[in-house]
Amino acid sequence: MLLPLPLLASAAVCVSVCVSAAAAAASSGGGHGASGLLSHPPASVHSSSSVGKPKPWSLRRSVDAFEASLSKTRLREALRTYTSQPHVAGTKGDEDAAEFTRATWEAAGLPNVHIKPYYPLLNYPISRSLTLLEPARFEASLTEPAIGEDGTSHDENAVPTFLGYSPSGNVTAELVYANFGDPTDFEALASRGIDVKGKIVLVRYGGAFRGLKVRAAELAGAAAVLIYSDPKEDGFVRGPVYPDGPWRPPHAVQRGSIQYPNFYSGDPLTPFVAATEDALRIPIEQANIPKIPALPISYADAKPLLAALEGKGVQASTIDPKWQGGLDLQYWTGPAGKAHLHIDNDFKVKPIWNVLTIIEGAKEPDRSIVFGGHRDAWVYGTVDPCSGASVLLETGVALGRMYQKGWRPDRTIVLASWDGEEYGLLGSTEWVEDHVEILNMTAVAYMNLDSGVSGNRFSASASPSLANLIRDVTKGVRDPESGKSVYKEWARRSSNGKSTTKPPPVSPLGFGSDFVSFLQHVGVAATDMSFGGNYGVYHSNYDSFHWMEKHGDPKWEYHKTMAKIAGRLVLSLAHLEVLPFEFSSYADELALYTRDVTKALDAANQPQAWGTPLVKAVDAFTKAAHKLDKETRAASASSDNNDDTLSSILGDDPVAAFEKRDADADADADADVGSVLVMQGSDDGDAMMSGVVHAEDATITKGKKHKKPSVREINDKLAFAERKFLDPNGIPGRPWYRHVVYAPGEWTGYAAEMFPAIHEAIRKQDADGTLKAIDVVAYQIQLAADHLAL
Repeated sequence: MLLPLPLLASAAVCVSVCVSAAAAAASSGGGHGASGLLSHPPASVHSSSSVGKPKPWSLRRSVDAFEASLSKTRLREALRTYTSQPHVAGTKGDEDAAEFTRATWEAAGLPNVHIKPYYPLLNYPISRSLTLLEPARFEASLTEPAIGEDGTSHDENAVPTFLGYSPSGNVTAELVYANFGDPTDFEALASRGIDVKGKIVLVRYGGAFRGLKVRAAELAGAAAVLIYSDPKEDGFVRGPVYPDGPWRPPHAVQRGSIQYPNFYSGDPLTPFVAATEDALRIPIEQANIPKIPALPISYADAKPLLAALEGKGVQASTIDPKWQGGLDLQYWTGPAGKAHLHIDNDFKVKPIWNVLTIIEGAKEPDRSIVFGGHRDAWVYGTVDPCSGASVLLETGVALGRMYQKGWRPDRTIVLASWDGEEYGLLGSTEWVEDHVEILNMTAVAYMNLDSGVSGNRFSASASPSLANLIRDVTKGVRDPESGKSVYKEWARRSSNGKSTTKPPPVSPLGFGSDFVSFLQHVGVAATDMSFGGNYGVYHSNYDSFHWMEKHGDPKWEYHKTMAKIAGRLVLSLAHLEVLPFEFSSYADELALYTRDVTKALDAANQPQAWGTPLVKAVDAFTKAAHKLDKETRAASASSDNNDDTLSSILGDDPVAAFEKRDADADADADADVGSVLVMQGSDDGDAMMSGVVHAEDATITKGKKHKKPSVREINDKLAFAERKFLDPNGIPGRPWYRHVVYAPGEWTGYAAEMFPAIHEAIRKQDADGTLKAIDVVAYQIQLAADHLAL
C-alpha cells in the first residue's frame, strides 16, 4: 500500500464539489475556463432563442437526422487534423487539438462548448540511453526509424521513447529475463534460485498492465526495468510488419504509463479530489507511481540483451514453454551480462484541457447522458485514441446541426473530449472528482469511446444493465463488409464464424480507459466499444494516419459505422421515455460470479457455506430484477408514439431500411466540410458558463408506493441502481475503488475482477477478511435489490 489509509480517508472527505456553490458560481475572466456540469449559456452564446422554439423530436426522427448528417469525408479530415502533429498531454500539440475540438463544435452550433483545465503531475523525457557493457558492447538505438511512405514517421524524435511516471535513474547491473513480469513470474524465478535484487529486469509486453510489471519488479527488489514488445505478441510472428502489413516493425516501441492503477486512477498527487490549480497535493513519495526507473524498448534493441543471457541461469522454456518468445534465439533467465541504463525525466505539474459541450434536455434536464473519449496520444495516435476522438467529434457536429434545426434531447447530453488519459485517465477522473455530487444526482449512463477503429471486428464491454441495449442498437446498423447487421456479424465472429442464435458477448469493464471513474468510483453504468483488427503499432511513432489509410479502415466505412452505433446509443438513452436498462442480465452475471466465489472457497479449503449470505442477496436481487424488467417492458409497450420506441430504429429489415439513406447522406453531409476543419487558436472572449440545470428533483423518489409506478419512478430505479453497489469504504487497501462487483484486478490492471474484495481476501488466506468481504458485498447487493423492488 503506497498511501496510508488515514491520508486517503482524509482526502476522501475533502471532495470539493458543492452543488449549491456550483449553482451560484459565476465566471470571472476569459481564456479556456468553465465550471459546472449542467450549464446555462449566456444569451449571446447559442441560446435557444437564437434557433427558434424547441420542438419535440421522436427517437426515429432524431436517428434519421443524425445519420443523414454523418460524413466519411469529415471523419477522415478530422483524423488527419488530430494526427498532424504529436499531442502528448500537456504539450502545445495537445492544446492545439483541444482548441480544434472546441472550434469545430462551436462552428457546428453546439451550445455551452467550453474548455475545462486541470493541473496534474506529468513527466517528459530529457535524455535516456541503454548500453550493454558485457559480454559485448551494444548501444541500443532507442529510436524509431523513418518509413519512406509514412510522412509523419520522418521525425524520429517527435516524442522520444519513454514511460509516463518513470523516475530518473542511473543503473549499472546484470540482466535477468522475467517473462511478462507478473508476480507469478518472479515467484518462478525465486523458486529456481534466480535472484533479481539489484538487477535490471527485462520483461515483455502482454498479460498485466505495464505499470504492474514495474511494481512487481520493484517489490522483488529489482533496480530497473526494461519492457520490450516481443514479436510473438504483435510483431512478425503474427504476420507482415508495417508498412507491408499492420504488425509491429523491429524498431517500433510501445510507450505508455507505468502508474500503479490498482490503487486509484487520475492525478497521482490528488487522489479523491480534483487536480485544480490550488488543490492540496500529497508528497510525490506517497503517490501511486514507481520508485525504480523503467524504459520501453523495441525487439530489435532487446535481441542483443536476450542473446547475452543465452546459456546462463535457467532455460526459459523449462519453466514454462510460454516463456519462450518469438525471436530466433533461446530465451534464458540469466542473471548474466552487464548493462547501463540512464534515464532523465522532468516531472512538473502542468495544465491539461478537457473540452465539453452540454445540450440541455427539454423534458428531463436533470438527467444526463455523458459520451466521452480521450484525445491525447503518446505520439500521433491514429487508432489510440484519434479514431475514437474523430467519431466523438463527428457526433458533436451532427448533433450541432440538429440543434440548429430545433432538435432537443429529452434528457441532457454531455459530450466530453478528455485529456491526459494516457498518463492515467487524468482528465476524466479529475472531472468526475470535481463533480461527484452532481453526477450522483443526475448521471444516467456514461458511454466511452477510445481506440474506436483498427479493423472490422466489433466488440463491447459494459455494465450488464446496458449490454442488451448495445446488442439491440447494433441490429439496426449495417456492417460495411458483410452487408449484414453489425449484430449478426458480431455474433458470427464470436462463434468462430458459425451461424448462431446465441447473443454475442459483452465483457465486464475493468481498467484501461475513461469509464473507470464513472463506474467504479461514482457508480454510473457505463459502456465501451470498438471495431478491432490486426494492430501492431500501438503507442508507437507508426500509429499514424498512413497506417489507418493503408491497413485500418481505408474507406472510412467503419468510422462512420461506429458513429452510427454511438449516435443510436446516445439518442436512445436521451430520448426513450423508459430508459433501456435491463437487470435480469445483471442478476445472471451476479449468480455466475457467486458460483465462482463458491469454487474459490472450495479451492482454498474454506467452507462453501461462507458464501450463503451472498447467495441469498443475489436471489433477492434476481427476483426484484425480473419484476422490474417486466414492469419496464409494460411501460415501454404503452408508449403513445411508435417512433419513440427502440424497435422504431430497428425495423423488420434494418439493413435494407438504412442502405439507401447511407448512399445519399455523404453527399449532403460533405457539403460544408470546410467550415469545421480549421485549427483555431484560443478565443479570449470565449464565454465561461457556470451553474447547475434543474437539479431540484435529483433524488430517487421515496414517496408512497403505487400499484403502477410512474415512468419517472421506474427510470430512477433503473438509472441509479448501479450506485447501490458502491461501498463507501471502498475495497480494503484501495478505497478509491468503491464498486463491490467490478474493479481492476489487483495484479492485472486491464482485466476486471468480479467481487474483488472477496477474491483478494481468499488469495491472502485471510479468513476474517473473506467473511467480512462476503458480508459487505451481500449487503450492497441487498441494497440494490431493495432499490429495484416495486
